[in-house]
Amino acid sequence: MPGLMRGEVESHPGRPLEDHLLKTANLAEDIARRCLGMVPEELRYIGLLHDVAKAHPRFQAHLKGKGRFGHSEPSGCLALAITRDIIIAEAIRCHHTRMRDDFINEFWCNSDYKDIGKVLAEIPMWPGCEVLAREIGIQGDSWIESWPSSQGWDGLLEYIEDTVSLDEDAWLNFRVLYSLLITADRLDAVSGGVEDMVLPKFALPEGVFEEYIAGMNPTPLAAWRQGIRRKVLETAPGLLSGPGVYTLTLPTGAGKTLVALELAANVAQRDSKYSIIYVLPFITIVEQNSNVAKSIFQTVQQDHHLAYQGEGEESGSLQRFVAMFRYWREPVVVTTFAKLWEVLYSPRANDSMCFHRMANAVIVLDEPQSIPVRYWKGFGETIDFVARKLDSVFILITATQPRMVKGKELAPGKIVLPRSRYTVRYFKESLNIDEMLSALVGQGLACRNTMVVANTRKAALEILFSIRKRSLVREPLFFLSSWVTPADRKRVFKELRAIEEQVSVGQGGFRYLVSTQVVEAGADLDFDMVVRDIAPLDSIVQVAGRCNRHMSDQEGLVLVFELADGQGKGYAKAVYDPILINFTREQFLALDRDGEIQLSEMQVADLINSYYEKLADLNDDGPWFEIRRGKWGSEFSLFDEPSWESTVLIDYRGDIKTIISDIAKKASGIEDRDKRRKMWQEIQDYAINVPESELKQWDDKCGGFIYDDRDRKIEMVSDGLWIVNPSGIGHIYRSDCGFVPVNIYRKFFEDGF
Repeated sequence: MPGLMRGEVESHPGRPLEDHLLKTANLAEDIARRCLGMVPEELRYIGLLHDVAKAHPRFQAHLKGKGRFGHSEPSGCLALAITRDIIIAEAIRCHHTRMRDDFINEFWCNSDYKDIGKVLAEIPMWPGCEVLAREIGIQGDSWIESWPSSQGWDGLLEYIEDTVSLDEDAWLNFRVLYSLLITADRLDAVSGGVEDMVLPKFALPEGVFEEYIAGMNPTPLAAWRQGIRRKVLETAPGLLSGPGVYTLTLPTGAGKTLVALELAANVAQRDSKYSIIYVLPFITIVEQNSNVAKSIFQTVQQDHHLAYQGEGEESGSLQRFVAMFRYWREPVVVTTFAKLWEVLYSPRANDSMCFHRMANAVIVLDEPQSIPVRYWKGFGETIDFVARKLDSVFILITATQPRMVKGKELAPGKIVLPRSRYTVRYFKESLNIDEMLSALVGQGLACRNTMVVANTRKAALEILFSIRKRSLVREPLFFLSSWVTPADRKRVFKELRAIEEQVSVGQGGFRYLVSTQVVEAGADLDFDMVVRDIAPLDSIVQVAGRCNRHMSDQEGLVLVFELADGQGKGYAKAVYDPILINFTREQFLALDRDGEIQLSEMQVADLINSYYEKLADLNDDGPWFEIRRGKWGSEFSLFDEPSWESTVLIDYRGDIKTIISDIAKKASGIEDRDKRRKMWQEIQDYAINVPESELKQWDDKCGGFIYDDRDRKIEMVSDGLWIVNPSGIGHIYRSDCGFVPVNIYRKFFEDGF
């Protein structure tokens, strides 16, 4: 383009386009070299060509605030003309959006040759792009010279359509390249290419596990756990002989988290793996396991949507990049299945960024059965495929190993507890909440440390308030559910653990907890009696793992009821697939002896194996089967989130509306997006999700003539976003039990309770 000076064509304000393209290509190769141990040959082309259409005059005008110009598609079309590689072209075309289904036919074969050529003809060979052109092998004075004739374009597309198979191998190759490009592109945009993407190396100080174990509180099971640890560490490395999927099946309370971390660390060092990724079911237990990992490893990244509140403007651009995109940078990462699911399957560009971090890694999946049953088969095939192709190791650890994938077992034979810690009793008659509580009184509720787990949040609140109204136990009586803010949940876990520690040294008194499923997996809690509304059998067994966890002298008791509301409708139907509940019921009823159904902990393994056999034909759904059919853009949620639930912010300090207003004022640049994200994360610790209908009932109840906004207990600030103001705390939201629906509030509080 005549008259253009070097550096005048920009990728971002103040950044020469050629500088961004070269540094993105270099960053992508550096990351690939460190994570994959090699650089895919296509990667250089992808990095150098991904934004080449930004040289178009309309994009340069856009940088100055005039109009818009979509640069990704013309960049992808030029890349296809130059490289004749559809994977390169498609990665570039959708690097700001998402992967698409059957993109060869849906987009490329329907592309308009004349329109594309017209746009490409207007892209100049700007001063400064000479080095790019030389590397790519472009000769001549314009990019359009690489553009084929109409007949040549049709022939290229016909050749691609006939020869390219969008199978799982192509998907893996694409997703690796896609994640490398997106990571390098975003990092360079945020940091200006100043910071080197040097990933820290995995390191394990000598003797650190022994030191950690020496500082643990002694329990009756300590010697047994140490014996298991020694056996696993002696035998498992010999069985773990290469990339693939392995299982480690240990009873609850066997210290499997610590054993798995030590085994993963030893294998990572032995086999020169680049990282350890520890995956957990729920955010509520990530912090607990992160604290264990942080006590052992030098650097640990805790990854979930509330984990980056400390990152702000004072942080370096690399730290801000990690926080903004939740990029796995550290050698040890503790994250959730929801995040892993996105990394594996989400078609969205930013969600795909960490995919290459799964190469040359040891990936520990804690309680993998928490993945919905319908996805087991596909997920198992996915991790087996990824392990073999990316030279990684997956270790599935649980007491109830699901039939998800055929992995080599690492436990040294059948691990047997010294004795049974609890007895399970199943009550086949349907009971309402008051009838169940009366039964618990007969089981010694008042003098047993007890946890009651309900299937729904409303049922849990009814149980809590009924216990208090009838004065069935002494305080402290705690409560946990997803209607309790993350901040209050953390406080409750901390207080419960503190009481347990007092009891372990002969101090403290009784403790009681009413909860939903948030305590099901990984929560290191211990109760004498555990009560559970009927659920899928593996969920019941996980909750039972909180009963007499440390094997005290008195055997614990696990009671399983079938709870129903006032109309006789079971609460389980609102949460679980009725097929799973029926299978569970069948397993228990098969044990019926003269009307009594009970079993010891030692019998649980056989029961769960029989249950899993029945599930074998239920798990043929999910993204993996779509991927194998070329449907790379399909989206599946791991855990179904009700679309009718709204976000509710609990405004303890009275400043949340101001923060929301500040968020809304920010512009759309990268720096402002970072500030907006930081402000939003500051209030996420006080956020819950509640059905819109429940919130509107409170809004109607609190309505009427309000002369001052300070009098409002609850208000909707936008679609899907509500605030409980300080005046509503203690009514609509209580720190001891979370959100309280109107009908429950009326039943238990307006009558004087």
